[in-house]
Amino acid sequence: MTDVSLTLALEHRRTCREFDGRALPLPVVHRLLWAAQGITGAMGERTAPSAHALHPLRLVLVVGAVEGLESGVYVADPQTGRLTMTVHRDVRGELQAAALDDQPWIGLAPFMLTLCADFVAPARDFADQPPYGQRGERYVYIEAGAAAQNVQLQAVSEGLGCVLVAGFKDEATANLLDLNTPLAPVLHLCLGWPQIPDGTVDLFSG
Repeated sequence: MTDVSLTLALEHRRTCREFDGRALPLPVVHRLLWAAQGITGAMGERTAPSAHALHPLRLVLVVGAVEGLESGVYVADPQTGRLTMTVHRDVRGELQAAALDDQPWIGLAPFMLTLCADFVAPARDFADQPPYGQRGERYVYIEAGAAAQNVQLQAVSEGLGCVLVAGFKDEATANLLDLNTPLAPVLHLCLGWPQIPDGTVDLFSG
């Protein structure tokens, strides 16, 4: 990880759709997870804000090439950092097929973090706020956006490339990730070492 100021990280945040295929070190993956939903306070505060502190997001890892991890799908516990394997095969190609339009970076990224959410609890908790039945869902998307930006800025500090994907078939994607009701996929973050064109200097290498 390179010591990068927040200003510099914001300046260099870009969408990257081409990766060089190298595996990610496991400590880098853990820092990305911490950026998304890491515990930052004694009362359970996290790196991303959550309306009424419901924390409806769940972190699902799609591993293709991460040092020390088998290919497959994992669920992360933000309290302990523990990873639990739920699908024992590489599903990146199937997730690519479940995407809207042609998105080859889903199948090629060595690591993908999928932000999933329980939409039922927020809908119930905010049922008395207009627009009735929709306010809780809106808060979930706001929280997911905050967590996703955190991950993208952490990726910059790690020298990684990242592309956010929100175009996919929800039911097929949920089945591939072995999600149980009421969890649903919200977005993918495809991550890896960027493919650097010849003659280009990588500001964050080393």
